[in-house]
Parts: sequence; C-alpha cells; structure tokens
Amino acid sequence: MVSVGTACLEQFTKKLQHILQTVSTKVETVFFMRYRLQVLSFALRLINFSRMKKLGLIWMLLLAGIGLQAQQKGKPLNVIFILADDMGYADLSCYGNPLIKTPHLDRLAKEGLKANSFMVPAPTCSPSRAALLTGRYPNRVGIPYAIGPGNPNGLQDSIFTMAKMFKKANYATMMIGKWHLGDHAHTKPNDHGFDHFLGMLYSHDYQDPFVKTDTTLAVFYDTQRVWEKPDWTKLMDLYTDSATAYIKRASKSEQPFFLYLPFNMPHAPVATPAKWKGHSEGGVYGDVIEQLDDCVGRIYSLIHQLKIDQQTLIVFTSDNGPWNNMPQRMFGRDIVKPWDHGSVGPFRGGKADTYEGGHRVPFIAWNPKSIPAQLATAPFNINDMLPTIAAAIRYKQPLPSNLDGENLWPNFTKKVPFKKDRALFYLNHLTKLEAVRKGEWKLRVAQETKPQVVELYNLDVDIAEKYNVAAQYPAIVKELQALMEQYGQK
Repeated sequence: MVSVGTACLEQFTKKLQHILQTVSTKVETVFFMRYRLQVLSFALRLINFSRMKKLGLIWMLLLAGIGLQAQQKGKPLNVIFILADDMGYADLSCYGNPLIKTPHLDRLAKEGLKANSFMVPAPTCSPSRAALLTGRYPNRVGIPYAIGPGNPNGLQDSIFTMAKMFKKANYATMMIGKWHLGDHAHTKPNDHGFDHFLGMLYSHDYQDPFVKTDTTLAVFYDTQRVWEKPDWTKLMDLYTDSATAYIKRASKSEQPFFLYLPFNMPHAPVATPAKWKGHSEGGVYGDVIEQLDDCVGRIYSLIHQLKIDQQTLIVFTSDNGPWNNMPQRMFGRDIVKPWDHGSVGPFRGGKADTYEGGHRVPFIAWNPKSIPAQLATAPFNINDMLPTIAAAIRYKQPLPSNLDGENLWPNFTKKVPFKKDRALFYLNHLTKLEAVRKGEWKLRVAQETKPQVVELYNLDVDIAEKYNVAAQYPAIVKELQALMEQYGQK
C-alpha cells in the first residue's frame, strides 16, 4: 500500500518534472534531460518520504535542477553564419518579394532580428567576405577586388580573422562553401582558423564560357581536390548535406562549434536540380532562392531536433546586391539570361556600384535565448560581425585595435538602442572610396565619373536616390567630405 507521504512525493515530483521539462526546452541538452528523469525516478523508488523532512527534499530537487540549468546557461553559443552570393535586398518574401516564397527565412526573421539598413562595405564578392571575416574595410586587408584563379592577392594568414577568434575560444570550426579570398599558400581557409574546409576557392562562373582561365574548378576537402568540374546545380545540396552532417557530429561534443556556410547561389549562372524546376513563380532565379530557403529550413529543423536551438546563433545575409548589370561575357552559349538576377526592391543600382542596391542586403540574426523579435532600422554593416559575435560568445581575449566594426550584441539583445548616426563608408568594385553615409544623409562622389559629380541624398525621404540635393545643403556636403578625407588618412 502506498503511503500518504509517498503519494505526496509522487505528486510533487510530477509537478517538478513538468516545470523542468518546460525549462529544458530552452536550456538543457539531451544528456541533461535523460539524467534528470533518471534521478527523479530513482528518488521515487528509493526515498521513504516519511523518514525525510519534506522541505529538505524539495530544496534538494530544486537545487539540482537549478544547478544543472545554470551549467547549461554558461555554455557558449554555437554559431552558424550563412552567406548567400549576390542575393538582392528584395529576394525574400519577408523583404517584400511577391513571387518568391521563403517560409523558413521568413520564420527566422519573424522570431529574431531583421534589419532593413544592413550593408556591405564593397559591392563585390571577395572584398565583402574579407570584411566579414576580419571586421575591417577590405582595402585595409589587401583585398582590392574579386580575386580570380592565380591572382597574387589574397587574405594573408598574418591577419586576425573570425575563425582564428573561434579557435582561440576553443571552438571547433568548419567552413563549407565558397571561399574567394585566395588560392595560394597562406591564403586558404585552413590558414585562417578553420579546422576543415569543404568547398570551392572561387565562384562557379570561373570557367568557360564565362571566364577565360586555365584553371579547372574543383571542390576541395581541406587542400585536396575531391570533385573535379562540379555540377553547379548540385552544390547547394552538397553543402547543406555536409553542413547537417557536421552539425550532428559537433552537437555530440562538449566543445562549441562555428560553421561558416557561404552558398554558391544565387550567383549566375543560376540553376537548380530537377526537383526544384518550376517550384517558384519567380522563374529559375526564384527556384534557386526557394531551394536556398529550404536548405536553411533543414538546418533550422535539425538544431531543434538536436535540442541545441537555445544555444545556437544563426546569422543570414548576402555578400552584395544582385548582379543586374552582368557583362556580355556571361551570355555565351545562351546559358545565362539577362534577367537571371535578384531584385533591389526600392533601391537604385546593384552589384559593383555604390548606390544602395549594391550595398544594402537582407540580414537576419536569430537566437531564441538572447535575441528578441525586432526590426532594426538603424544602419550597420558586415564589419560589425566579428566584434558582435565575439561578444555573443563571451570572447575573453583582446580583439585587434584596428577593427572598423563595432560590437552590436547589446543592440541585438535590446539592452541598448542602435545608433543612427554612425559614419559608414561605401567602396566601389575596386575598393576605392566613393560614398559615406551618416544618419539620413549619403554623399557619393564616383571615382570613375569625369568630371566628378557630387551627389547628396536624404535616404529617409529618397531611398531610391533620385534627387541630388548637394546644391541645397553645402554644409552637409562639407561635413561628409571631411569624413571621407578622414577615412583616407586612416
């Protein structure tokens, strides 16, 4: 016969189990869940409630749960940074696209931070990737333009990078996707803090008929060529399959992980596997975006299945705006169509120029534990990612003093408001300074225009940059010109 005391204990324990189960969905690992249930079951079988002080038992169980909960709260965040290639600001349905459906990225944007004034400092592939990994403007780290096969430039291993930061913080690190920051000694992913690299060293257009080169494209694992002349329609699935396999392995370790996942799409030439053809109302380009969204959805679902969602930060953005002004070399053999590119939405310009369409891109940051749902309207850029993520993972060592980015983690977590009047600089496709933004004002002085035209736009009321008001506001022009001179001096 069950004693009254034991019955009370069972009732109490069930309530405690329910409370801890709710907590566990936010802070516990699979191991803790199993451990907790075993402890409670053992208590029910062996403890004689009539011989113990009720209050003492309650405190014992509560403290055990609180202690393990605190231990999980103390574990550093895993970080998954997903980078699209040449994605336009308005390519996602959550950014206003009426034809392309992106439910998985929409969900991340709804649950986390979505930004409408996020930008890259240069409107081309290699420079913006260098800015992401170094926290500095790309012309300050030796990346002057998009780097092709055999180019003598590259991101030197003497430069501090995000992956090196993670290694110093005792993270496992993996890169899967497109590198585009050098192909010779001391410039490859394994030279910059990545334990392993699976992907390509350049874009998939560095081949005939798009680019004249003697280099044969290949997918690498670390420094070994493992797939010659890869089919670009299969790269997104390869990268996603590899990413999910890595996350599964890494989640079993006590060591946190950093996964850098720069996809090859939607950079031209765009194409998808057969199962995605005709999936979108937005044509082939829309099919590519919807496949990419599905890849992100697979990762989102996996981290929930593994119950590491609370301790994982996902960031999604693009390296620059859409390639809506492709050169004639891309149209050989009728593979690429002139409309195989994304949308800038309300903005002017695109990839390779310094109007907003080339620099303004989607940005989503998601972590249900730390980042509340919000729309960030203040401008910030990809330089800020290194110091921001350093704060997110509680990086203890000093960061380099020459970083151009700022720590925005307090802003992401809504502990402090974003600053709206930062000076942010726009470099052109050759990383020459052409524009600066401060608050609502943007000054643009194109380097390749002869004679040079000074352009001033109020982005609060003229987001399309149609109305040059430089003549009406000479004092603002002078102030912003002084900022551009200071950039050159630095």
